[in-house]
Amino acid sequence: MTYGNGNPLLDAETTLVGWTNRSAIRNHEHTFLSGEEVLLNTKLDAASRFSLVVSHPGADSPVEVELQLAPVLRDGTTGSWISAATVALPAEGGRVEAFLSGRDLQLNAADLADVDLPAVCFAKALVSPATPEGMHVGLTATIPA
Repeated sequence: MTYGNGNPLLDAETTLVGWTNRSAIRNHEHTFLSGEEVLLNTKLDAASRFSLVVSHPGADSPVEVELQLAPVLRDGTTGSWISAATVALPAEGGRVEAFLSGRDLQLNAADLADVDLPAVCFAKALVSPATPEGMHVGLTATIPA
């Protein structure tokens, strides 16, 4: 079997909230929590389109998820967080997919002097009012710039 170089975009789906199995880069299971910062291998502002995918099997009340993104600054630290999308799911559960364009991301003006574009490679999902059991929030890039 021959392995290719892979896709320079996000592989399958990068988990922002929810359980993940062990993988080649993480030798243990992990549950990502609401608000946990995730470093992406792909710079989202280089993707012409990417998706926020949110699902849960059911909860006590409706659930809202806000996707926040941030650039990496030249010194390797995280820049200012920007809100990229907000989606809502009913208490009954379900799945929502929101398509976003990396070209439309507007960085904080204070960060622009200290980034080398493309630079958006930090993501986090804020779940409110609480994260239901079995919830999954992920990102996937679909089309290169």
